[in-house]
Amino acid sequence: MNRTCAPQLPLEDFIELAKGVGVDAVEIRNDIAGREFADGTPAAELRDKLDDAGLKLASINALQRFNDWTGARERELRTLAAYAATLGAPGIVLCPVIAADHGWSAADLDTKLRHSVRMMRPIFLEYGIKGYLEPLGMRDSTLKHQESIVTAVDEVEAWDAFQLCHDTFQFYRSSDARMFPERIGLVHVSGIARKDLGPVELTEPDRGFVFVGDRVDNVGQLKRLTEAGYRGYVSFEPFDPEVQQDPHILQRLGASIHFLRAALGGGR
Repeated sequence: MNRTCAPQLPLEDFIELAKGVGVDAVEIRNDIAGREFADGTPAAELRDKLDDAGLKLASINALQRFNDWTGARERELRTLAAYAATLGAPGIVLCPVIAADHGWSAADLDTKLRHSVRMMRPIFLEYGIKGYLEPLGMRDSTLKHQESIVTAVDEVEAWDAFQLCHDTFQFYRSSDARMFPERIGLVHVSGIARKDLGPVELTEPDRGFVFVGDRVDNVGQLKRLTEAGYRGYVSFEPFDPEVQQDPHILQRLGASIHFLRAALGGGR
């Protein structure tokens, strides 16, 4: 489960929530003010607490604007990579630029993507972790489809340092047509219940837990992935403030996990 499930909770309470719903691992974020990582919690201290709870790290989430490579981006990635390596996290989620006024042509975006992949590769190899490249489906995203990433990483010959992050909501929102299960290293799930907006108009706060009536078809997407051989982490990533602040979040999240497991045939 991603830290977005309950960003308001202190670390100890978040860990108790994770234990209470029976997940194997959690994703830590670097963008939640006042919480671990952003508050300066040493990686070794965080790892001890997770080890004591029997929890693993699924990822650190995330390096933003990865496809606009600069010296500042390199320094940030190295900081994240060192933290992830100490934690024993397998990788770092990588998110593209989201900006209506980016001013780049399609050719510029292709060039910038390949340059960023080329520059990041030795850093990930140095620290022994992966970069989870995540296409995002919002209107102003500069990278919406998995195929664009796969083509770029193929050309750079960099799959030794990267995998895809498949987000069921982003896949739905971008109307993506192709999955690459053999390249996916992490899956994010969230459900959409509201019916009054089209896919492109939906936003992060619309993302809740997964139940019957989910527009994203999480069950269908996960079946496609698992039937194609995916066996990695499936991580809940809601952003709806009402979900995050729900006083009964343990029961609600537990019920959503149970629903997905049952729908997928009782597996993990």
